[in-house]
Amino acid sequence: MAHIAFFILPAAGHVNPTLGVAEELVARGHRVTYALSGDLAERARLVGAEVVTYPLDRERFLAQMVPQQDSDAYTDQDEFTRVLEWLLDMTRQTLPALEQVFAGDRPDVIVNDPSSFWTGRLLADRWDIPVIRSTPTYAVNEHWSLHPAVDTAAPPDDPELRDLLDRIERLLHDQGAKGDLAAFTEVLHGGPALLYMPRSFQYAGETFDDDHHFVGPCPPSVALHGTWSPPGDGRPLIMVSLGTLYNARPQFFRTCVEAFRDEPWHVLLVLGGGLAALELGSLPDNVEVHDFVPYNDVLPHASLVVNHGGMSTSMEVFAHEVPVVAVPVMPEPRATARRITEFGLGAQLLASDLTAESLRDTVRGVLTDPGIPDRLRRMRDEIRAAGGAGAAADAIEGLLRAT
Repeated sequence: MAHIAFFILPAAGHVNPTLGVAEELVARGHRVTYALSGDLAERARLVGAEVVTYPLDRERFLAQMVPQQDSDAYTDQDEFTRVLEWLLDMTRQTLPALEQVFAGDRPDVIVNDPSSFWTGRLLADRWDIPVIRSTPTYAVNEHWSLHPAVDTAAPPDDPELRDLLDRIERLLHDQGAKGDLAAFTEVLHGGPALLYMPRSFQYAGETFDDDHHFVGPCPPSVALHGTWSPPGDGRPLIMVSLGTLYNARPQFFRTCVEAFRDEPWHVLLVLGGGLAALELGSLPDNVEVHDFVPYNDVLPHASLVVNHGGMSTSMEVFAHEVPVVAVPVMPEPRATARRITEFGLGAQLLASDLTAESLRDTVRGVLTDPGIPDRLRRMRDEIRAAGGAGAAADAIEGLLRAT
């Protein structure tokens, strides 16, 4: 039995894709530990994992983590500086406590989220532990990336960024990282990786080597949010969800209510804890509201999903042969929304173009497109062939055997 530790960004879109993998590893007899904070820790426990918690100021975390940039790619140096400052801050907060916990209980493999803080990677370097990346969005290489081309090996012109990079270099040196900042950054995006999509959905997917394991979505078998049953009125079901980070948008949900009022659809609004149902005003009889719902209960009955273009949600939706209308507001979701239209699996609608009429017309267009069902079946088949949690567990066990 191996000890496998997950160092994952404490956000649902990063944790949820890994839960089925952890569940499969536990079923195979391995011991799994998550380093997590907040209410997400309970989700890890539900799949049989142990949890090591650390203190986290949730409001500060969200303010620092949620990108401010609404564009197709991260190209702003101020944004890059802000993200690096946040990563440095989070590493300093978490490293001492997690090092103390794991020093006497070292894992055999670390599953590390490269968009998370650097604690997992630093401990792996110090203790010479193999690492596999958990990548909840797209992989990057020289052929495709959403991120700015920042050369961390060359002195930047901006004094603030130069000072920040110097502080990061000192941290890496003090904590025993292998190589300088440029080498450490390369390591963060190199080596074995789990990606929760089929290879075809990855931009420039053919350019990534076999160390990139495109396993598809890996939802757990256990319900994370109770149960849900369809209303039994025979109406097509439309689920609307903006995930858990970018969901404090009452006007968006009000627009959805107006778009679907008096339409022949049953509408399920999933608020994700971002606002209260009372903020939406009066609701028609064909609209129900929940903070969270179990997707495994909802998606078998859904005719269409309106979402923010999140990778995790979209892949689970496609696994059930359900089309998506994506309303993205950040670079990664915009990339997914473009991919959805390229594959003919739904449509995208920019937030700046969102009105009740445009949303209603877009939904009607997707529901009446005769070619979408066949394309969804092909994507479902690719997702199944990717192997899911079993393939992800195989990749981790392969890393164990190689060390």
